[in-house]
Amino acid sequence: MKRRLTPFVLAATLALPLAACGEDTPAATPSTVTVTETPEPQEAGPEQRQLTEQEIMAALPSEDEAPRGFRIDKRGFDTTTVSQRTTDPESCLALYMSTQEQRDFTKEHGGDSGAIRFSSRPGEPGSPGISIAIWSFDEPFPQEFFDQAGAALAECQDHTTQISPDDSPGEWQADAIPTPTVGDQSFGVRIGRPDVDLAIDYMWVRSGHNLIHARMITGYRQSNDQRLQKYTQGIVDELKKGTS
Repeated sequence: MKRRLTPFVLAATLALPLAACGEDTPAATPSTVTVTETPEPQEAGPEQRQLTEQEIMAALPSEDEAPRGFRIDKRGFDTTTVSQRTTDPESCLALYMSTQEQRDFTKEHGGDSGAIRFSSRPGEPGSPGISIAIWSFDEPFPQEFFDQAGAALAECQDHTTQISPDDSPGEWQADAIPTPTVGDQSFGVRIGRPDVDLAIDYMWVRSGHNLIHARMITGYRQSNDQRLQKYTQGIVDELKKGTS
């Protein structure tokens, strides 16, 4: 684990062939914006303060908490790579928490981070899986980044994204997914290709100085909002204990 870490590698596998994951149940059609927020407390709790590496690792789910049929994937989840993603329209970078403003904030204020990855077939590219990550910063993660993500959904339902200059651009669709209130603020989005029944569900949670994230490879016929909530809320609850 290193310092000066960044969350923006999270969407990299979206350009690869993805296998379905999760329960094959109809996805609910949300009718509201997927950014939810709770009032800021007067005094920061342990889940809102900047975290140490030890605290981050203790808050992540253990192997015993993996979804049924999943195991720890030793390929892990890299929380240190700096994003080179581009999108058209450019505002769609907010959906990936990867605008230039967000990258600058991470460069200037990033601290420790950590992640865990569970897969149904560990080691196989594109296998069904879920990754859970935490990034901690030396000042509160800005609320405006979540506001920008919610606003971007209106013009990013259809957008083009390119992971790096060497990759080919791809056409993707972004849709709101049911997003419960977790932490101070939460945002959820599904980005993928409904025509071939593949997607990645993203749930982002802001908790004071911390950014918590769960990402799940899925199909468009599946609903994963409860599972994403389970892992993000589990981290918040664990951090509230104030243990290290």
